[in-house]
Amino acid sequence: MRFQQGVDALSRQSALDPVSEVIQGAVRQIYASSGPAGRRVEDAMYGTWLGHPLHPSLTDVVIGAWTAGATFDLLEMLGGRAFARCADGAVAIGTAAATVTAVSGLTDAQYVVGSARRIGILHGLLNVGATVLQSVSLVQRASGRRGLGRLFSAVSFAGLLMSAYLGGELIQRYRIGVNRAADEKVPGDYVPVLPLAELPENQLRQVDVQGSPVLLVRRGARIYAMHAICTHRSGNLAQGQLVDDAVQCPLHYSQFALEDGHVLRGPASFPEQCLATRVRDGMIEVGPGAGLGRCRHEPAMGHVAQGEEERMAAPAMP
Repeated sequence: MRFQQGVDALSRQSALDPVSEVIQGAVRQIYASSGPAGRRVEDAMYGTWLGHPLHPSLTDVVIGAWTAGATFDLLEMLGGRAFARCADGAVAIGTAAATVTAVSGLTDAQYVVGSARRIGILHGLLNVGATVLQSVSLVQRASGRRGLGRLFSAVSFAGLLMSAYLGGELIQRYRIGVNRAADEKVPGDYVPVLPLAELPENQLRQVDVQGSPVLLVRRGARIYAMHAICTHRSGNLAQGQLVDDAVQCPLHYSQFALEDGHVLRGPASFPEQCLATRVRDGMIEVGPGAGLGRCRHEPAMGHVAQGEEERMAAPAMP
């Protein structure tokens, strides 16, 4: 309880903001100046290729390896000399993974603000400190000073536990790294949402489907639908723009493929839920998709052609 109170107090310390802003600015500048290669690395660190944030996946490797290292160190101290090499290997694996984990964490933190950013900078500094201590530990172990190496690892492990607590705070309280559109509902069957004539081509249109905002886009004879809330930071995709065959979020420029909702460009890592579409009696209907990449979009060509013929047959206004 007291530890949580301390965390809450730290989240209100605006003195941490200048440090956070400098770090965020430096990360953005590095990626921006690296061109297309930097963009590919950035998306890889977001986890766009994984469909899930990369950072929490990597932290499991670090925590697991360093926990194993601490266990093997203890067994070695109790007389099990055979565990020495196991301990060194586990520490080395965790340290290597921690380096990539730090890069992914810094990448994710580019757009975090307010109290979450203050907790995030402390989380990051503890992780960097723990990684440095484990690196020093490896040097001591290689030099034959195993006792000193185990001490550095023990201090590092204590810092890791505090950092893990702050990481949980970022996820559970501030919803950093979670799917912001996960609560949106998927209809159980096809639902009429809009007359076909009211959806111009290549325009973003938001409709309500059983209480959930859904984005509609018509491209030629095909109509696409997906949830309208960006999975990254809850941006309204209907206020974004079309980029080729994708919709781009207006907040941080994540791009989602119209065809199936998968992420084409970060910082989003979770895909959008796509919905199946069809046209019946001049009404656009949306229904449940079978999953990522399996949303059926029936061509609306016949309905479009019929509407055009009716307009051409109508008498001209005097």
